[in-house]
This record gives sequence, structure tokens and C-alpha cells, in this order.
Amino acid sequence: MRRAISLAGLGIALASVAISTGSVRPAPIKVVETYERKCSSCHGREGAMLDKDFEKKYASPSELREVVESMPGAIGMRSDELDAMMAYIRAVSRREPFVVWTGRQGDALLGEVSPATAKVEARAKREKLRVERPQSNQWRIVLPKGVRPEEVELTAQRGTLRTTLRLKDSPYSHTK
Repeated sequence: MRRAISLAGLGIALASVAISTGSVRPAPIKVVETYERKCSSCHGREGAMLDKDFEKKYASPSELREVVESMPGAIGMRSDELDAMMAYIRAVSRREPFVVWTGRQGDALLGEVSPATAKVEARAKREKLRVERPQSNQWRIVLPKGVRPEEVELTAQRGTLRTTLRLKDSPYSHTK
């Protein structure tokens, strides 16, 4: 009985640590890379061959999802991966910049942006963060001491179109 109580206490303690350290996580896939590898041969680089307002051709988000799900590039995608891809399709359909957090290496956050020509800026605690661009569709931010991922806000801009992503809300833009 004492052992069961100890194990329950340990479980509660671990859950508390997980909650206190933040529950934000990167996207389940590299969305832009996956699109370019699996979808661009039919739909063009960065969705260039998808009609503007593509998403509006469908009566509901679930109907659009069914269409995307039926495409060869989506075969085998898990539901959470498909959610991320749907966000990218929404951005492309609206011709808006898309930004996604894809991973973490130590103190560095890694992500993607589309189109590649979009400018990416980041802030945390009202301070501007340095954004590196290792490749055209990628971004990298080294977090300063004391800054957590959930405090980061990214902005991607191309021309007059601007997209803001708060990592505390989602790992990718265009969730709706």
C-alpha cells in the first residue's frame, strides 16, 4: 500500500514538473519540407499552383480536410501531422506567410517559413531576438538565458502580408 502511495506521489510530482516547465511542443512534422517533398510536384513550390482562396472552394473545413487527406502526399499522415499540413494549406490558399516551430537543439529553436522570401522576426519578454536563416525556408533562434519557448512570438512578413505566431498558443500559424 505504501509503495502504491509513493508511486502515485511520484506521478503527481512529475506531472507538476511537466506543467511548470511548459507544455509547448514543436509541430509533429517539418511542414514546409514535407510539402515540398510530397506535394510540390503536383501543386507547385510553396503552393504556387494552388488557386488563391483554394480553401474557400469547400463548404466546410472538414470537407477541405477530406480532400487534402485523399491526396497522395497525405497518405500515411497521422491526424496531428495532417492538422499541421492543413494550416499550411490555409496559409498558401490565403497567400499569407506561414511560420512553424519544428524542433529544439539545446537552447536553439528551429523552424520553417514559407514563402522563403518572408522576413522573420522574433520577440520574447518585449525584447527582440536574433533570427538566423540557415536555409531559405528555415529559421533558428538561440534563446537567451531565462527565456522559455512559450514566451516567444514570431512574425513572418512578405510585402504587406504579416503572420504572427505565439508559441504558447500553437507550434504553427493558421490553425483556423
